[in-house]
Amino acid sequence: MDVKQTPLLQVALDFESMDQALQLASKVAPYVDIIEAGTPLIKSEGIRVVQELKNAHPDKLICADLKIADAGYLEVRMAAKAKADIVTVLADAYNITIVETLRAAHEFNVEIMADLIMSRKPAKRLKEIVDLNYKNTKLHYSLVHSGLDRQESRHSPLSEIESVAYIQDRPKLAIAGGIGESEIPKLRQLPLDIIIVGGAITRAENPRFIAKKIQKLIHES
Repeated sequence: MDVKQTPLLQVALDFESMDQALQLASKVAPYVDIIEAGTPLIKSEGIRVVQELKNAHPDKLICADLKIADAGYLEVRMAAKAKADIVTVLADAYNITIVETLRAAHEFNVEIMADLIMSRKPAKRLKEIVDLNYKNTKLHYSLVHSGLDRQESRHSPLSEIESVAYIQDRPKLAIAGGIGESEIPKLRQLPLDIIIVGGAITRAENPRFIAKKIQKLIHES
């Protein structure tokens, strides 16, 4: 595995308003690879926000952060119809729910990201689900994630990433949770495929400048 691969940059839009999300996305789109419709945004505006983001940025991957806990097939199908490229499922969901997301992924040509946000032992849980599949469609991504509430206690996903990074035959690896420009050089030493940045960009005085700066750090580190 090449530890010097260049990860994709994903911006997490955790707004309540579609207008806010679309405005922010238009500012930072030139500097990111993936635009995420965050869970609060989808709950506030509905799955249609995924379609609106894709309509506005057809050249970008769109992640629907549904954090699916049940009804795996149905929810992935909904996201796929809204033109999502990546859909998240809780890694601690029932195994059958994860398999159902993979069934929908197989049928509708989307990718599934298993979010380890709820896992007490992320590495153990990832090892348990790494071989789940539907007609050889397996999980496409695993996400080490320190959620918003947990970040308040200054918990960083960096404390868990190494236990997951070198699991054999794992899906591609993403990281999220309080990531800003100061963390990028450390993260570039790890075999990451996606770096997800939220508030460091979306709450910045100049989101465009920060997104561009983080993109440059990712490519130069």
